[in-house]
Amino acid sequence: MLKYALPLTALIASPALAQAAAPGAHIAGGWSPVAAPAKDADVRAAAATMVAQIPGRHHRLARIESAEAQVVAGFNYRITLRLTNHSRWGATVWHKLDRSYQVSDLHRVK
Repeated sequence: MLKYALPLTALIASPALAQAAAPGAHIAGGWSPVAAPAKDADVRAAAATMVAQIPGRHHRLARIESAEAQVVAGFNYRITLRLTNHSRWGATVWHKLDRSYQVSDLHRVK
């Protein structure tokens, strides 16, 4: 009898686990970087929702500096962006299953 033999299910699941952990793959509960956030339509929509929530008026997005995604019931995006007035802001934006967005933890970044 082999003392260290893996169960057959572990051998069958291995390729799937390797693929799920591949760069760019989203793992439920874990944060992963968004490779090109400025080109990602969902990140752009989340950033627009975020800009609309920033206190004051007439804010305009200059660029999305970084974004990470987390699979939940929908997606959470942690976004850092810069406005045209050179201020930087960060937030978590939940992209809900009903396709709406909800901003939380909105804060100015130094």
